[in-house]
Amino acid sequence: MKPTSLLALMAGFILSQAVSAANSDSTPNSFGPHGKNLSLPESAPEREARHRKIAERRSGPIVIVHRGASALAPENTLEAYAAAMDHGADGCEMDIRRTVDGMLVMLHDDGLDRMTEALGRINQYTYRELAGVSFRPIYGPNPETRIPKLAAVLELARHRAMLLHLDIKEPGLEQDIARLLDAADAWDQVVAVNEYNAAELRKNPKLKLLTYKVSGLDEGRLDMDPDQVKGALAKPGNMIMVDDPRVAARQLKRKPQPVPLPEHVNRNLPTEISSTLPDTNSFSPARYLRSLATRVDARSSHQLEALLTADFPERTAPDGDAAYQRRRTARILERAWAAQKIGQLGVKSARAIKLLEQQAAHRSLHRDWAYHGLDGVMATRALGQLRAAESVPFLAQTFFAIDPELKKLMTSPANYPYAWNDFRPKLEIVFALGEIRCDQSKTFLLDYLAMDGATASKSSPPLFEAATRALMAQDLTSDELRHVLQSTNSAVRGAAILECLDHPTASRRSCSRAVMPWIEDLVQN
Repeated sequence: MKPTSLLALMAGFILSQAVSAANSDSTPNSFGPHGKNLSLPESAPEREARHRKIAERRSGPIVIVHRGASALAPENTLEAYAAAMDHGADGCEMDIRRTVDGMLVMLHDDGLDRMTEALGRINQYTYRELAGVSFRPIYGPNPETRIPKLAAVLELARHRAMLLHLDIKEPGLEQDIARLLDAADAWDQVVAVNEYNAAELRKNPKLKLLTYKVSGLDEGRLDMDPDQVKGALAKPGNMIMVDDPRVAARQLKRKPQPVPLPEHVNRNLPTEISSTLPDTNSFSPARYLRSLATRVDARSSHQLEALLTADFPERTAPDGDAAYQRRRTARILERAWAAQKIGQLGVKSARAIKLLEQQAAHRSLHRDWAYHGLDGVMATRALGQLRAAESVPFLAQTFFAIDPELKKLMTSPANYPYAWNDFRPKLEIVFALGEIRCDQSKTFLLDYLAMDGATASKSSPPLFEAATRALMAQDLTSDELRHVLQSTNSAVRGAAILECLDHPTASRRSCSRAVMPWIEDLVQN
């Protein structure tokens, strides 16, 4: 939670993000701390038309897309939210966090490494640092996509009359979210707010929350099953939540209506939250890695490999005082950064492969999820980038290994197996096997997808959807493709359908049309 003094400093700036007016028929002006109007205009007719459209959407049935259309753009981005609306959604669920200098931004994870090329916690980055962070290519082809501000999302929401389900990921954000909703005149666009971290916001009389018809439709790719979607829409209540809007839109006979992302959404909104700088004594991964890059040549395999081989006796000792924790975190970052750079260099050698395997097998323990196993995650990612087919047996063995040292991270009571603490390293192995296109990778992925949930849960939370996407990156026979499209596992079947839709080939078109002819409706759309 941010200090009260910072919240006070933020208040004047957040109020500046109000909907401004160009004339007397526009919404009231709001001004920043220096008297400068920093928001975008909306005329009275535009405002009235927006609220009419919002009322129409609220009358239902409402399709809310979880984190935006993440099959079409990186989750929780302007592009993902816009894609959801383009394909028939009424609104989006979105995750809100805060940067170290106070900007409210959109990201589900507290760590940056799953979705982006950055390392560390999002609340250890300034907004300016975050603005330079790019998403991993596997999440979308647009290199310009960035983590958006909540202010920019609300401007997009105004532009598209988009309904909002707010998932507030940290405590202490409610007052500032309320000020932004006031400034954007967007209270009627909010249809759901998660209960945790939002007790006061949920009491606001301006909120008119609606109810979901069912829960779980956005899990296990049930949203790609027409019968499941049809049944959910028939239930009492107002809304359904899906991960992809296209099957629900087909059921509701909604046609895609692509609308270009407004150029002004990010460009004209402010990027500073206050005139104060973050505490320079606090640990900053971006600042630390910039310093590291001045000492280690990121183009030198020899220097990078030296970081991997340096002694790290504290690797499996997660507990200690603040100074100890800071040293350990810095060392984990060094190892992760070195592995990342080796992968990005793309220079494959037997020594590099051996060192990366060693680091992946001996990842570090950390009580902060953003740093636990981060060095191993990046080593595994590098093996995938280097297309290290010789590492597939090692990766397969590592995936099913359960490290008893993980028990050190468990707190009582725990409602999950201690092996699940290695969820991120295991997920990265699946991603790497998708990049390493060979028969051994394909065999591992096919065998994994044949497991039942209980068996898969022994080594990690089930990763059926990620494994299906990885499998679809392999060269599949028609029989293998037909098998995943007809899987009784909804996560496997649904992920395969999406891959066929969004990355079509002649073989995929032929198989998907033969197995489930209704897919043709989505293709035509």
